[in-house]
Amino acid sequence: MGDAKLNIAFLWHYHQPYYKNARGYYHMPWVRFHATKDYLDMLLLIEEFPAVKQNINLVPSLLLQIEDYVKNGARDNIWYLSERPADQLDLDEKKAILENFFLANLPKMIKPYPRYYELYQQHKNESPYASANERVSHFSVQDFRDLQVWYNLIWIGQISRRRPPLKKLFQKERGFSEKDKAVLFQETLRIMGEIIPRHRAAWESGQIGLSTSPFYHAILPLLIDSEVARVSSPESPLPPAFQHPEDAEAQLLEGIRYFEKLFGRKPDGIWPSEGGVSEAAAQLIARQRVRWIATDEAILVRSLREKFHSNRIYQPHIFHGRSRSIPVFFRDHYLSDTIGFVYNNWNETRAVEDFITRLHGIRTRICEAEGEENLKHHIVSVILDGENCWEHYPDDGRPFLRSLFRQIAQDPLLQTSTFSGFLAGGPVIPNLFELYPGSWKNSNFNIWIGSREDNRAWELMKNARDFLVEQENRGVLRDETIAEAWRQIYITQGSDWCWWYGNEHSSAHAMEFDRLFREHLMRVYDLTNGEIPAELYQTIKRTRFDRFTSVRPHHFISPRIDGMLSHFYEWSGAAVYEGGKSSRTAVRQNSRIIDRFYVGFDAGHFYFRIDFSQKPDPLYEFVVAGKTPRQLTLVFSPLRGVLEKFQVNQSPVAHDMLPPDFRMKKIFEAKVSYRDLGLNPGELFGFQLIIKQNGQEVEIFPHTQIIEIEVPDADYETREWWV
Repeated sequence: MGDAKLNIAFLWHYHQPYYKNARGYYHMPWVRFHATKDYLDMLLLIEEFPAVKQNINLVPSLLLQIEDYVKNGARDNIWYLSERPADQLDLDEKKAILENFFLANLPKMIKPYPRYYELYQQHKNESPYASANERVSHFSVQDFRDLQVWYNLIWIGQISRRRPPLKKLFQKERGFSEKDKAVLFQETLRIMGEIIPRHRAAWESGQIGLSTSPFYHAILPLLIDSEVARVSSPESPLPPAFQHPEDAEAQLLEGIRYFEKLFGRKPDGIWPSEGGVSEAAAQLIARQRVRWIATDEAILVRSLREKFHSNRIYQPHIFHGRSRSIPVFFRDHYLSDTIGFVYNNWNETRAVEDFITRLHGIRTRICEAEGEENLKHHIVSVILDGENCWEHYPDDGRPFLRSLFRQIAQDPLLQTSTFSGFLAGGPVIPNLFELYPGSWKNSNFNIWIGSREDNRAWELMKNARDFLVEQENRGVLRDETIAEAWRQIYITQGSDWCWWYGNEHSSAHAMEFDRLFREHLMRVYDLTNGEIPAELYQTIKRTRFDRFTSVRPHHFISPRIDGMLSHFYEWSGAAVYEGGKSSRTAVRQNSRIIDRFYVGFDAGHFYFRIDFSQKPDPLYEFVVAGKTPRQLTLVFSPLRGVLEKFQVNQSPVAHDMLPPDFRMKKIFEAKVSYRDLGLNPGELFGFQLIIKQNGQEVEIFPHTQIIEIEVPDADYETREWWV
């Protein structure tokens, strides 16, 4: 066998959801964290190996967020909590820090740093029965300041942390000052500011190829026609058909335009979001005259059917549509996933040897089947997430990657290539006249459509879009208002929301994604002067709700509904929930609105009371989002003096006006009959309380759980006697 080389193309996909919320800050820190840990560091590592070519896919909405931090001073929830002087932290902020600042891989990102691990043990080794206040009391001002620094410091990449100011912080280890925090964030912005210009320079030098995706990472085939999901899953229940190819085109064109604005020319190719392709989507992309697209090998298998041979995944195929054609590369599913999900648990040397051995095996099979001279027509495509896997590797995967790149560069039978560079070599490319619709995951779209939660998200997005079109056609809205409302729709078309809906994936932040998705839809109605539908105050995610507490009313009460505490025993016997005991994520909020929440009842009514931690705003509206035994929404509006009930599990939504038996003065008090709620004795009424202001949610209680109260029967007080 001769010395012809096997071509290998790595594509690292960089993408994060759009995290900016209705209050103008980033609800989660993951764009910033991956920017400082992964994006620049991967490029710096690639530059250590001039002979190694790589491909990087940059999603426009990710680039937009990076630019927002660097140029507009954008901040995220963790940044706000971190920059707050440690000696000025209030109780809520301290609780939020302890709840959120250990969200990292324990063996790879916490244990290696003695001071950080010390703080982790100090928090985790508390008695499980200790209250949040007790846990907070065991952390000194210096402990909190060190924790503020360390949680951000561990998200600095292995190469970037060599910068002298950052190196000093790692060496200092403990006893950080407020000045140290300022240095950390200055360096954070410097790192983020280098990402785009250095990628542009590396692309212009030819060492990397750059591609992009639809602007907000929308799955084009589903926007063009959601019924395409039936091809791979004919029995899957789908939502009402969504058929808007104009949205798919807008997502694609805006993504390419934004990329071109930042990098000076069109991307080399398109990685369709989630590798999602269909014939219509491929033709849409081909019309933009990019050089290539890519998807998973299983798509090729299903497209070729009986004509398939395993070596064919190592050739791009030209898909010929009705009017356009475009080369399609197919990722080696096994090799891509071993880096993403397997090698992190292996010894670095063994992992690299295994990968190289498999590449040699592929080369041998191609040579035996087609002759060594045909290697120039083949390429092994390794395509995967370039962010999330590395925190599961020792030292962020940099030793593994260095060893891998070094061995490939030194191997006389292997060479790396960009996709565009490979095509420029004039390989013989087979034709493909059918393109099976599907994604990188199981060659279908089941993660993003078909489950109850997924379908509900699609339905709510479609409703908001239809409403926007109606309002736009009236011709009374300003152009900039219409453009912003459409932007909100496009954001909700991103793949990330439905990634967390359904049962396929779970996350500690699933409810935060749910809230962000609904906030963007609410914003559409708010911008266009529409009434926000009651169903948008109902969480779509249903499976994570647990009972908030076992507190229950002791006996019947009969308070006077006047917004005042008339006498000491008026609410005696009600269940009392402390606002500060609700689990929460690190949401930036000046202060908590709910100090205490009371729930009580008598034989025919539920009673609710809110004690405020600050003077209540007359613009507050209170939403009781009922989850069990069926979904319903109550909206208490003190300013309008009305109580509305929406039965959101009915189509169309049933809307009733109920007796407005509530008042807000120093406190908020309300009374609602079981009959008006459609509840019977013995049923469990599970709900959340939402406070909204100017149409926006400002507090949810409890944050990720529900309160459950049993509807009493006539004998309740004789059974549950109270002293």
